[in-house]
Amino acid sequence: MTDLASFCATLKLDEAAVRRLLETEAGAPVRPPPWYVLLLLGVGAWITALLMIAFVAVFLGLALNVDEPGVGSAVIGAAMFLGGLFIQAKTKESVFAEQFAIALVAAGAAIAAFSLWFESENLWIAAAAAAALAAIDIWRNRYAQQQFLLASLAIGLGVAAVSDAMATGSVDIVALAVPFGAWLYLRPPPKDMRPAATALLLAMPFYALVTDSLFDPTYGSGSWPARIIAMATILVLAWLRARGSAAPKARLSHLCIAPAAAAVCLLLPPGGSAALVILMLAFTLGHWPLAIVGVLLEIYFVPRFYYDLDASLLSKSWILMAVGAALLAAYAALRRSGAAAP
Repeated sequence: MTDLASFCATLKLDEAAVRRLLETEAGAPVRPPPWYVLLLLGVGAWITALLMIAFVAVFLGLALNVDEPGVGSAVIGAAMFLGGLFIQAKTKESVFAEQFAIALVAAGAAIAAFSLWFESENLWIAAAAAAALAAIDIWRNRYAQQQFLLASLAIGLGVAAVSDAMATGSVDIVALAVPFGAWLYLRPPPKDMRPAATALLLAMPFYALVTDSLFDPTYGSGSWPARIIAMATILVLAWLRARGSAAPKARLSHLCIAPAAAAVCLLLPPGGSAALVILMLAFTLGHWPLAIVGVLLEIYFVPRFYYDLDASLLSKSWILMAVGAALLAAYAALRRSGAAAP
C-alpha cells in the first residue's frame, strides 16, 4: 500500500491541498439519511414486529394448543418487552433497530396486559401491569414515541376499568386526567413525561370519541362535574398566563379569556370542554402541536354538539353565534393588548 506522498507524486497532485481536503472530509459531520429513507425503515421495522407478533400467536395456537391468552402469553409478552429494551440498550444510530425495538416493546406490553386481563377477568390487574411497564419506560427515558404508546395503553385500560366498575359518573373520573396532564406540562418532573402528559390530555376527548353516550341530547344537563373540572382548569391556565405577562393591560386582556372559555365549557359536551383545555394550555405554553390537536378535536365536537342539542334550529344558531361572539371579543382583546404592549 502506497503512502499519501507517493500517491500525490505519482499523480502530480498538491500534497498539502489533498491533506487539507481529507482533514475537512474527516471532520465533517455525518449527514442523516433523507426523511423518506427513515420513513421506509420505520415502516419496515413495524411490519417486521407485527409479523413477529402474528408468528407468536400462530405458534401458541398450533404448536402449544393455546386457544385463549393466559399466563403463558403474558410471559411471552414480558419477554418481548424486555427484548425490545435490550435491543435499545445495544443499538446505536440504527433507525430500523430503533423502530423495531419500539414496536416490540409496545406489542409486548399490550400482549402481557391483555393476557393478564383474559386470565384474571379483571381490568384493574391489566391496567396495573400496563402502568408498571410504562413506569419502567419513563424511568429509562429513552424514546418519546414509546412512552406515549405505553402511557396510552395504561390510561386506556384504566379508563376501561373505571367504565366497567361505574354505571354512572365514569365521565367525571376520566375528566380528572385533563388537569393532571396540564400540570405535568406546567410543572415538568426531572424525567421528561410530556408524552405521558399528552396521553392524559387526550384521554377525555378520545373517550368521548369512542362512546357517544357522553353527548347528552338535552341541552345544559349531564356530566356537569366533568365540565366544571375543565372550566376550573381553564381558569387556572388563564390566571397563570395573565400572571406571566408584564404589561397590566395584557394581564387584563388575558383574564378576559376566562369567562368566555368558562361559558363555552358549560355549553360543550365533556369531550369538547377537554379539547378547549388543550387549546388553552397550548396558548399558555406557546405549543403549536397541542394547538393543532385541540383545533382538530373541536372541529369534531362543535358540529356534534350542534346536532345533538335538543333545541330548535333558531336556538342552536343563537347559541353558536353567542359563543363565536364571545371568542372573537376575547381574541380582539388579546390582539389589542399585544399591540399596546412594549
